[in-house]
Amino acid sequence: MPLVGPGHTSETTAQLQYEQDIYDKQHSETPLDSTDDITTDMENKARISGGNGNDGSDNGKPETPQQQRPGFRERIKNMVKDAFPEAITDVKIMGGMAALESRVAREMQDPKLFPEIERVAHVRRGVELCPEELTFLDRRKVRARDNLARYLGLQPEDVDPRDVPTVAFGGSGGGFRAMIGCLGYCRQMQHAGLWDCLTYVSGVSGSCWSLAAYYTFGHTSFDRVIDHCKQRFSPHHPLSGEAIRTILSSPGGARITLGPLIQKSKSGLQTVAMDLYAVFTTGWIFFQNDPATHPGRNIHGDRVAGYQRSWYRYSTAREYTDSGAEPMPIMTAIRHERPWKDWKDKEHPFDCANHAEGDHKEADEAWFQWYEMSPYEIGCDEVEAWVPTWGFGRPFKEGKSTMQLPEQSLALLLGLCTSAPAGPLTSYISTISRNLPTNFLGNSIHALANRIAKFWGKQGTEEFQEHHPLHACNEHNFMYHYTHVEPGQGRPPGLENSPRIHLIDSGMDNNCPTYVLLHPGRQADIIINMDASSDVQKDTFPERVDQIGSRRGLKFKKRHDIKPGEDPKDPNRFNGLYAQIYDGIPCERPATVVDSYGRNVTNPPAPVHERECKMIYMPLLPNAKAVPDFDPSTAKFSGSYNLVWTAEQIETLVKVCVQNFEDGQDVIKDTMRSAWLWKRDERLGRGTNGPTMPQESALSNVAVQNYAPPIAQVSTGAAQLAGTNGDATGEQMSGSGVEPRWNTAVGATIAPQTTL
Repeated sequence: MPLVGPGHTSETTAQLQYEQDIYDKQHSETPLDSTDDITTDMENKARISGGNGNDGSDNGKPETPQQQRPGFRERIKNMVKDAFPEAITDVKIMGGMAALESRVAREMQDPKLFPEIERVAHVRRGVELCPEELTFLDRRKVRARDNLARYLGLQPEDVDPRDVPTVAFGGSGGGFRAMIGCLGYCRQMQHAGLWDCLTYVSGVSGSCWSLAAYYTFGHTSFDRVIDHCKQRFSPHHPLSGEAIRTILSSPGGARITLGPLIQKSKSGLQTVAMDLYAVFTTGWIFFQNDPATHPGRNIHGDRVAGYQRSWYRYSTAREYTDSGAEPMPIMTAIRHERPWKDWKDKEHPFDCANHAEGDHKEADEAWFQWYEMSPYEIGCDEVEAWVPTWGFGRPFKEGKSTMQLPEQSLALLLGLCTSAPAGPLTSYISTISRNLPTNFLGNSIHALANRIAKFWGKQGTEEFQEHHPLHACNEHNFMYHYTHVEPGQGRPPGLENSPRIHLIDSGMDNNCPTYVLLHPGRQADIIINMDASSDVQKDTFPERVDQIGSRRGLKFKKRHDIKPGEDPKDPNRFNGLYAQIYDGIPCERPATVVDSYGRNVTNPPAPVHERECKMIYMPLLPNAKAVPDFDPSTAKFSGSYNLVWTAEQIETLVKVCVQNFEDGQDVIKDTMRSAWLWKRDERLGRGTNGPTMPQESALSNVAVQNYAPPIAQVSTGAAQLAGTNGDATGEQMSGSGVEPRWNTAVGATIAPQTTL
């Protein structure tokens, strides 16, 4: 089955072929009697292996109804044949599954394992930051003071914590390329000391995997996570039979992987294909055992490295953030806001919610709402509603949870954030059984997926068999019936009238997490965006940052228009482009914006960021100094949808990321020094004739220009100052007389004249 689909339009022909070859190799042993229909193929295979209750030979006798549809547990037992080499392990897997549902149901009520079940979750309203995040900010500022002084070569006593700039880092989407790229940049930031100066780190899609890994099994070491990826990302695809078999046969593997799905179903939600993708893909990425040891055989669970009593939970990252020791991570997903009249029913906003087919492009006056996920809260500043992270996934009514469930697994959260897999999930699941001899495992994965979907509802089965994984997962809507209504009083249609919400990969709207980092309460001074998108050499970032900036009331203007050299063999052709500065100036929100699909639409609502903000854009460009003749965007193995990377391929990309960061680091230091001086003078109330900053960029060799200390605070009325009427364009901004209130040096490496 070809993998090429609507979601693959950004890939090159070589990348598509490379992924197809991996797919074909891992699913090459296809029995002659296999079909493309999951249910039929599974039923046939079950009968071959004794699934009809006999020895696999029907002797021409018709099956009775009881033989045709035996019970789930009975069928599981009958599908195992001692003649198969892996039958011993298969028996262990399914023996554990037979009691899995009852065990998970029992553990869901254990406060020692899940202490949060003794608390009722409440919806918090407002755009302000939660108290826990405010406490984090205070503690992080104190720590960041010494870190900033060390990074910039200053004396700690010369730096007041109030003057420390709020610096945020954002990682883009782009599959494993983005995940590895984010890890590479962050690793070097950690080694250089910049990571310790950050207040927030956020990600879209693949970068969310990086952050989640760092704050869980990585134990805040990017080196550890990268080493883990080198061992884990090959030779098996996360959804290959061998990968799934390894996970389910490990101590506690079935419970940790499938338990979240059981909990989700018991909460009243239907599982879809994307839920399966989430738990198995993240389960493989995070899997800590060595598959070569065949974990689960004759080893007691609590003596196995990586053994867990429960699934990963995002709120455990508070171990590193409550004290301010680490930046606060923010993962992202989006919800498609669409007129109520288009809703199919009270639970599904679309008749066919297939985002891969682009149905969101056709909706008039529709937009994406950004939902953010921190270890403290999950919510949306546009809706002005938040719930504790440990309470997300529970049913809610009138602002409080009605079922006190354990915290939803991190794997399911990552499924919302990274919902852009390589192809229809059914094409993976249906070929897993064909990848192995006709034994228990080859059938059980089919049976497991199909039985879960059937057991949990007809609609789930339809979505599992027919829809692309981008079909959004079902989640409980914490705003359901939030407003109290008297008996007999009608409830207006809208978000509060839907028990479900559907969240999807935020890369469908914008491939960088700029929106959440511009939350007005966070007062970001500098945002460093690492972009591993496939189009980084097509100069599309100005449009993307302008789209989000317009929503937040900022006009981002690229400071220097440097072009890459035309000679592809010139090792310096990208000089000056590894760290590009964009000045974000407060302006009146324009009435319309150009969205990600090129349409001129009404500017969606959003709280305004009222302070100036600098953007340092760090695209994942080729770097011949690190790896000659390698382009991260077009190399055949670095396509956005390739989920099999060798250790050598990972090291290749990491080397490029490390060198790219080093080539842009002086720009970062110049910008941070300027921000610190600006904030210091703002606090001291100095006039417009402030001091000069005779710093030099070692790369640009251009002296830092004089900077102007801040003028009066600019808010939503900045358009009057700028001479605009709410429809700010680049030309209007450049001629308005409004310039950045603080500046750095030229701020980017000046390429040789021959490359301009």
